[in-house]
Amino acid sequence: MVPETTKVNSTFISEKVSRIRWIPEQYDESSSFITGSWDLAVNNLKVWKLVRNDYADDENEFVPKCTAEVCFTGDISGLEFVDERSVVLSSTEGFVSLIGLDREKDEDNLQERHRFDGLHKFDTFSSLNAAPCTGLSVHDTDVATVGEDGRLNVVSTVGLKVLRSIASADSCTISCVAFLNPKEVLTGNRLGIIKCFDIRAEGQKAVGSFAVSCEDEKRSNCVTCIAYHPTQRHIILAGSEEGSITVWDLRQPQFPASYLKAHDHAISELAFHRTQPSRLFSASEGGELWQWNQNTLPTGASATGGLLGGTATHGGESTDTNNPWLNGERAKSKISVTSLLSGIRKAVNSFDSCRSKVICGGDNEAIYLLENVN
Repeated sequence: MVPETTKVNSTFISEKVSRIRWIPEQYDESSSFITGSWDLAVNNLKVWKLVRNDYADDENEFVPKCTAEVCFTGDISGLEFVDERSVVLSSTEGFVSLIGLDREKDEDNLQERHRFDGLHKFDTFSSLNAAPCTGLSVHDTDVATVGEDGRLNVVSTVGLKVLRSIASADSCTISCVAFLNPKEVLTGNRLGIIKCFDIRAEGQKAVGSFAVSCEDEKRSNCVTCIAYHPTQRHIILAGSEEGSITVWDLRQPQFPASYLKAHDHAISELAFHRTQPSRLFSASEGGELWQWNQNTLPTGASATGGLLGGTATHGGESTDTNNPWLNGERAKSKISVTSLLSGIRKAVNSFDSCRSKVICGGDNEAIYLLENVN
């Protein structure tokens, strides 16, 4: 159930949203955002501005107005800001584009500054051998990309060159990627394996690997997304195809610290609030958006109403730590779950948070603005 204080605005835009991000503002709360589309003959990157609805009813006080657009071939599979005026996107055509965002008083402008062509490709003799780029991650001015070809690339948005390319990072599709720090990158694959690469080392092999947990031990569980704790980067969370979340403490990576039963469908995106690390958001292909909130209930009291199921894997005992994500079975009493959106019936592919506002989009061709999310 949506909290009574949370207000939901919904607007149909007649295109499926693959990625959505708030445009960062230095001092003010952002009122503009960007979206990437998929499943169109020609897809697009759009800038939107929230404007007051002159015909406001009880539901939609604000509506998004498109202020700039640039078109691309292939589906947009990844979208992140490098800085306030630069954004990178990845395409299922195997390339990554650096886009400049010029924001004037009356209008916005998008322009492709550089394209990294052929980052992902299959080893065939055909010239039409582009492999879909499945995701990207940004750290400072560097961008890590992964794809269905099992390749990991790191490119520079300053020097406009490829800094590192590991052709055989994996033998199957790499589904997601996340910078852990300037020299280490995590990748997740279709078989449920997360690997850690030292991108400054000369070797092509991962320096470590671990597997996500699965309710059915006889099947693999695809890693769909990876998130790290904003203030404790040794805490890693992975969303999966079965809808569960597996948590690791990288100081003791041999076993997961917690395994949380979450959504009934695959988790499409997982991220902590940008400025409030006690709050985590998760979106699913079942049309749900949840908020996971660290609470101060005493051990033994549960606020989740049975939504969470946690297991400790360190010899049957959870890790002794103050962070609730590392508490295994006891996580049930330290994390509460709130449903912000449900019943949409189609996938919520992406979301982003900014102070008390959350924005999301997906396959039902609508954008949702949630206000007063606490």
